[in-house]
Amino acid sequence: MLAWIPPVLGVVKLNVDGSRKDSTGAIGAGGVLRDHLGQWLGGFAVNLGKGKILEAELWGLFFGLKLAVEKQVDDVVIEMDSAIAVKLIQNAEVDNFHPTAGLVSNCKRIMNQFRRVDIQHIYRERNSVADGLATWSHNLDMGYWYLDDSPVWIGNLLTDDSLGVAKTRLINVV
Repeated sequence: MLAWIPPVLGVVKLNVDGSRKDSTGAIGAGGVLRDHLGQWLGGFAVNLGKGKILEAELWGLFFGLKLAVEKQVDDVVIEMDSAIAVKLIQNAEVDNFHPTAGLVSNCKRIMNQFRRVDIQHIYRERNSVADGLATWSHNLDMGYWYLDDSPVWIGNLLTDDSLGVAKTRLINVV
């Protein structure tokens, strides 16, 4: 059983996620900034066109970091459900020939602007709001959409997170 965990007082949590539709190759991303009470501080959804899921995850991180800078966040905990993206960010150096090297480098540069920053891999069940925004991005016109207020349709997910409602994680046992 997994539930979203709010940050401690004075810290902002940034949840980001990428999405890819296998049938079309369309990618998008979404994210949300919340305080220690789970209150919405800002969010985004971005339709990125076509690409790979790792690109979508990293673009989600990039746009989430830009939003946190715009909101003048000092201490941020970042959560995303892409273990590969988190490892790329945590590695001291990324091979310049890696297809996402430039994007990873830009994310790291932005992360240096915060007084304190921590990035963590989490399971999808703890990332449902960002996942919903990333999935929704496929319905939007191409480009970045800033969300000052939470969309009405995501209210139940926000409420569940604020109340600590746990979701079941199913694992295959072979």
